[in-house]
Amino acid sequence: MTHATHVTDYLRILSKRRWIAGLMFLVVFVYGSVTSLKKTPIYEASTQLLIDVEMRRANSLSSVLQDNNSWYDDDFYQTQYRILQSRALAWRTIQALGLAKPPPASAAPQAAGPDRGVFEWLAGLVGAPARIEPPAGDETTWQSQQVDAFLGGLQIEPVRQSRLVNVRYRSPDPLMASRAANAVAEAYRDQGLSMRLLASKETNEFLGQRLEDQRLKVQQAEEALQAFKERYGAVAVSDGQSRIQVQKLTDLSGELTQARLERIEKEALYQQLAKAQGNPAAIDTFPAIVNNQVIQRTRADIATLESQDAQLVARNLGPNFGERVAIASQLDNKRRELDTQITQVVDSVRTEYEVARARETSLEEQYAMQTSESLSVDRQGISYLALEREATSARQLFDNLMLRAQETGVTGEYRGSNVQVVDVAEVPRSPILPNTRRDITFALMAGLVLAIGLAFGLEYLDNRIKTPDEIKLHLGLPFLGLVPAVSDKETGGQSPLLDNGAPPAFAEAMRAIRTAVVFSSAAEGARTVVVTSTAPSEGKTLVSTNLASALGQAEQRTLVIDGDMRRPRVHDVFGCTQEPGLSNVLVGTTQLRSAIRQTSNPYLAVLPAGHIPPNPAELLGSARYRRLLEELGQDYDWIVIDAPPVMAVTDAAVVANGASGVVFVIGAEMTPRRSAQTAVEQLTSARAKIIGAVLNRANVQRHSYYYAPYHRKDYTQAYIRSQ
Repeated sequence: MTHATHVTDYLRILSKRRWIAGLMFLVVFVYGSVTSLKKTPIYEASTQLLIDVEMRRANSLSSVLQDNNSWYDDDFYQTQYRILQSRALAWRTIQALGLAKPPPASAAPQAAGPDRGVFEWLAGLVGAPARIEPPAGDETTWQSQQVDAFLGGLQIEPVRQSRLVNVRYRSPDPLMASRAANAVAEAYRDQGLSMRLLASKETNEFLGQRLEDQRLKVQQAEEALQAFKERYGAVAVSDGQSRIQVQKLTDLSGELTQARLERIEKEALYQQLAKAQGNPAAIDTFPAIVNNQVIQRTRADIATLESQDAQLVARNLGPNFGERVAIASQLDNKRRELDTQITQVVDSVRTEYEVARARETSLEEQYAMQTSESLSVDRQGISYLALEREATSARQLFDNLMLRAQETGVTGEYRGSNVQVVDVAEVPRSPILPNTRRDITFALMAGLVLAIGLAFGLEYLDNRIKTPDEIKLHLGLPFLGLVPAVSDKETGGQSPLLDNGAPPAFAEAMRAIRTAVVFSSAAEGARTVVVTSTAPSEGKTLVSTNLASALGQAEQRTLVIDGDMRRPRVHDVFGCTQEPGLSNVLVGTTQLRSAIRQTSNPYLAVLPAGHIPPNPAELLGSARYRRLLEELGQDYDWIVIDAPPVMAVTDAAVVANGASGVVFVIGAEMTPRRSAQTAVEQLTSARAKIIGAVLNRANVQRHSYYYAPYHRKDYTQAYIRSQ
C-alpha cells in the first residue's frame, strides 16, 4: 500500500519539529550575525603597476650578451608575480616601513629546547642513534612571524590580457594598508633597478679588461705590419695561387674574428653567472635562471614549505615536532634540488663557453696552417697579407668591443626601470570586510537550510509509528481511530474512563473506535474482542477498558476480562479487587459468578485477572478457557479481553486465536515499525483476525497541525457542549 506524499505532509513534519528546528535556526543565525558584527574591520588599499617587458628587454644588460633570449614568454611575468610575493621582498618592505625592530630580549619568546618525547626516550634506551637537529633557518622566529603576517595581508592580482598588476594589501589600519601597498611597489621597483645596476657594473668591468687586452693586440699587429713594410716594402700579389691562398686566409680570418667575439660573449656570460652563483639576490636576475621553469617551481615549493614551518613555529611547536621534522627534511631535499638545478645551468653556460673557446682554438690552428701553406707559395706576399689581415681583424674586434662598451656604459648610467606605478594606493575610506549584510543574509539562509534539514533528518531517522498513514503503509492494517494523550492534570492522576468523566476529546475518540469495532463484524451472537499491543506501556489496558465502557454506554451487554495474568491492571481502572478472578475460575477454586464484578454501568461487568498463576499461557490455551468463553457468550453481547503484549509473551497469540477479532494498539511515537510488523506477523501466524489498529497517546495539543487531518478538537468540543 502506497501513500502519495503531499506538500502538507512536509508542513506537518516542520510543525512537529518546529521547536528543535527553530532552535537550530536561531543558534545559526545568532552565531553568524554576532560573529560578523564582532569581526575587526579590514581595509584594503590597492596600487597598480605596469611591468613593461619591452623596456626590460631594451634596458637589460643581459640583452647585450644574449640577443636570442626570449623575454616575451609568459614565464617572465609569472616570475615577477612570485618575486612580488617573495619573503625577501616582504622583509625589505617591512624594513622600509620601519617595522623591522625586534622586541626586547626579555619579551622575545625563548627558543624551545630539545623536546624529547616518550618514543624518543624509549628509542634511546634500546640504543637507537640520536637524531641530528637541523640547523637554524635564515630567518629568526620573530622575523618569520612578521613576514608571514605581512604576506597574509598581501594579494597580487594580475589584470588579464594586459601587463598591469594590482598590488592589494589588507589591514585593520587603513593608513597601514595604503602605506604597505605603496611600499611593496616601491621595494619591487628598487630591487629590479639595483639588480640591473649591479649586473651592469660587473659586465662593464669585464668588457673594460677585454678591451684593454684587445687594444694591445691591435697595437702589436700594426707594429708588426709596419716593420714588415719597412723591411720588404709593399708586396703585390698577382698569380692565381696566391689569390686562392689569400682568399682562404681572408675567410679563415673572418671566421676566427667571429669565433673570438662569440667566445668573449660566452666567457662574459659565464663569468657573470659564476660570480652571481654565491649571491641569491644576483642569481635571481640572471636570464637563464629566471626563465628556468623547474628552478622557479622549486623556489615556489621552498617558499611554501618555509611558510608552513613558520606557521608551526608561530604555534610554539618545537623543532622536534613531527610535522616540523618532515618539513625540514623536505626543505633540505628541495634546497639540494635547487642547488643541483642552478649548478646544471652554470655547467650549461660553461659548456657553451668551452665549446666557443675550442672553436676559436681550432680556427687559430687552421689559420696558422693556412698561413704556413701560403708562405710556401709566396712567403713575402702572403706574410704581408697575413699581417695586414691580422691587423684588420684585431682592429675590427677592437671596434666591436669599443661599441659594446659604449652601449654598456650608457645602459649602466640609465636609471630607468621597467616597472611603473600607474595608480598610487590611497587611504581607504570604508572597510572591505566584514560584509555584514552579506554575512547576515548567509547566516539567515544557512539557518533555514540547517533547520529544515535537521527537521527532515530527524523525521527520517525516527522509525517509530507516528500517524495513521504509517499504520496503513507499514502494517497494512485498517485504522480504527486516534486516541489523544490525556495529562494527569485532566484526570487527577487516574486512568481516564468514560464512566468517570473522561475528557471530551478522549471520550469522543473512544466512541469513534467503538463504532469502528461494531461495524467491523456483522456476526450474530456474542463477539469476543482481544485488545493487545507490541510492547508494554502502549495503552492497551486504557483502550480495552474504555472500549468496553463505550459498548456498555451503547446498552450492549459487555464484559471486560483482564487476560494479562502477568501484569494485571483492569481491576485498578475499575477500582475493584484483583481476586478472585479469571485464574481462580480456570483452576476451579472459584465460581464464575463470584468472580465477575458489576460496575456503575448496568451493561458493563468486569472479570479481573485473579491470582497470578505460574503458567498463564497454559491456562489461556486450555479447553476450560474456551468453554468459559462459550458460557459467557450466552450472557453478554461483547466480551473485551485485555491481553498481554505480543512481543513480551505468547499469551496474546493464544488468546487471539479463539477471538472474533483483535484490536491492535500502537503508542504514538513509541513503537518502532519493525517491532510492530513482527507483532502483526505473529498474530497472523496464530490465525487471528485483526480488526484494525488504534493510534494511542497522540499528543494533539503539542502537534495540533501534525495531527490535524485525523483529529478536530474544536468540532469535538462543540459536539460535547451540545449534549
